[in-house]
Amino acid sequence: MRPGTKVKMWSPRFKNRPEVEPPGLLKAVGALSILSVVGVLVYAVAQSVSGIEMLGIEAAYVATLHFVLPFGVFYAISANSPFSRLAIATYVVILCSATVSGKGFLGAVQIDETAKMVIAGGILLLVLVWLYGSPKMRFYYAAVSNHPMPPNLASRAEQLHGGSWLKPKARETLAWLLDHLETAVLLGLIVAAVYAVVSTG
Repeated sequence: MRPGTKVKMWSPRFKNRPEVEPPGLLKAVGALSILSVVGVLVYAVAQSVSGIEMLGIEAAYVATLHFVLPFGVFYAISANSPFSRLAIATYVVILCSATVSGKGFLGAVQIDETAKMVIAGGILLLVLVWLYGSPKMRFYYAAVSNHPMPPNLASRAEQLHGGSWLKPKARETLAWLLDHLETAVLLGLIVAAVYAVVSTG
């Protein structure tokens, strides 16, 4: 049995390898994921109040890409799960594919199709290189997966330890944001409710 600590609001689930700190950029991705989840809640209320109905495919796209996957990404990161890598990769693959296919907000941007494909492909490549090629990310995922640490990474353990690129105050702020999922969701619901009341008079 590996030691673990409870993740807030998700008892009895546990945080894997609590002594391993996620890299700062990965924490930032977790924070952005929560913003996406809250944004979808507000967007859904705004659409309902405005009387605009999304088609089934469009609604499924928004729910999957901007709510379900970001929620999964946040939870996997906060739990130190190695599945966060796959979740982020899946999100970016779907987003880039949808953009190239002309779906969603980014897909509707009026630019040359070739340029759109190049930009989407470049972003996808950069994210995959970061996830699977970055020494810091390789170190983190080897640690949380309990895989043997490659010698070239083990020798740089102190340098590659998560969060080292952020200043202490920034790390504390980001950690606070990630620890307050329930607050972010509640604020999103409050904003959505206020918007609905104001819009309906």
